[in-house]
Amino acid sequence: MFTTKDRDICWRLYDRYYKGRKFCDAFYRAAIRRNISPGQRMLDAGCGRYLKVCKEFADTAEVVGIDLESVLETDNKSAPFGVRGDLGHLPFPSEYFDLVISRSVVEHLEEPRRVFSEFARVLKPGGRVVILTPNKYDYVSVIASITPYEVHRRLCAKIFQVSEDDVFPTLYRANTPKAIRKALGASGLIEVELETINHYPAYLMFSPVLFRLGVLYERLTSMKALWGLRGSILCVFRKATQEVARSAAERPSLKQHQGAGVEVH
Repeated sequence: MFTTKDRDICWRLYDRYYKGRKFCDAFYRAAIRRNISPGQRMLDAGCGRYLKVCKEFADTAEVVGIDLESVLETDNKSAPFGVRGDLGHLPFPSEYFDLVISRSVVEHLEEPRRVFSEFARVLKPGGRVVILTPNKYDYVSVIASITPYEVHRRLCAKIFQVSEDDVFPTLYRANTPKAIRKALGASGLIEVELETINHYPAYLMFSPVLFRLGVLYERLTSMKALWGLRGSILCVFRKATQEVARSAAERPSLKQHQGAGVEVH
């Protein structure tokens, strides 16, 4: 395992089983494109030091990235702009952005509801949130959650051949379809779409045997009955417009109906 030969075999297996298929990142970018229009403002929450997704959309929208990284790869003279900051205390005015996006961030959040409330605050009425995050019930997430962080950090760095500084602790506090719906809904955001997506066995690219087992798992969880075990959650939520919010506020409550003697079903 972890040899160049084994990695080469895994890449050949990838070509056999997955060549030409689209995975999480492709669906994530497609969701962003569907929900952003030229000239609008977009916030990438947890953009990373290289602002990779920000740069892809900088010609379409006025893009801002925010991250805790001490150095962000932007000159801040033109989009994408970069800000160092905490997602739980966004340094932006209310109703400023048309779209907030976030990839591979939710699993690291200590207080996802606080962060989602900040997303809702900085969104304009009708604005949307696009989130891609690992599913807590995927085998990779299960293993990560029971592995000591230092071990997890070293393994991920070795598997993906990156610096250990690029591997962060995972908490999975809003990483099931039910949990993320509840947390986003509690922040006043309304579901537009939510789906689970499978991925090729990227974490098993160091072992041909484990990679084949990963392919089998991916095939099984592609069945509709096992959709809740797929690797990632992709969702789009929107902030209510003022008209919708006012209509909801004016709607009689269940208690009011009951007090008037009206039977409520």
